[in-house]
Amino acid sequence: MSASKSNAFGFKRLTLENWLTVDPAWDGVVMSSSQPDPSEAWVSDLTQTELDPAVPLTIRKLFETPRGTLVYSLMFYPLLTLGAEQLFRVLEAAASAKCKAKSAPRRIKTFKEKVEWLGENGVIPAEQQSRWQAIRNLRNEASHPADQSILPPGEVLTILDVAVELINPLFISLETKEK
Repeated sequence: MSASKSNAFGFKRLTLENWLTVDPAWDGVVMSSSQPDPSEAWVSDLTQTELDPAVPLTIRKLFETPRGTLVYSLMFYPLLTLGAEQLFRVLEAAASAKCKAKSAPRRIKTFKEKVEWLGENGVIPAEQQSRWQAIRNLRNEASHPADQSILPPGEVLTILDVAVELINPLFISLETKEK
């Protein structure tokens, strides 16, 4: 086991000598892209998933931060989990933005209340409610950790895809879809 993996943290400890090298935690990770270089494959996988231009610029800007964090997890593997956790917060920001755009009552303050209100008002379809509630639960867990979580790349790519699948429909109207 390499020195970077044999420490009590279980992931690369950054040093002046290793901060610009790919984290050994990525050794053996198979990327799904057709890119020959594993690092390029990872970046390619991440950049294929985008929010629709109909999503407000503020939300698209928020989304780019976790996506960039996921890219740089190549150098420090725990950034993979931090990027995923930030995606949960972007989902909350998207729900908040949609509530504001739909003039939700001021009493609607928590993420749970926002998801419920958007569901009751036909913005989030009934079949998506459980996914939004799961995101809310994951956001809560990420915001109150007892220890450092480490997620695998495949799971993080799924979270990235789910974020786009849930955010885009909030802002794409039927008219936009028909154009």
